[in-house]
Amino acid sequence: MACSITVSGRTTEVPAGTRIMDAARKAGVVPDAYLFLVDGRPTPMDAPIEDGQTVKAVKVASGG
Repeated sequence: MACSITVSGRTTEVPAGTRIMDAARKAGVVPDAYLFLVDGRPTPMDAPIEDGQTVKAVKVASGG
């Protein structure tokens, strides 16, 4: 079964076991600029994506 990452409403399919940071790069984003949620919970970017999971990437804003 496939897994996916959703960034700004665009979904990219990845194989099961892909680390979140690698999926983010495949989706064309810099992983350090995002918070990643699986089932609504923050998840470390080095965690693998399991079968059927969808990771939602939320842009982190910082500055002053």
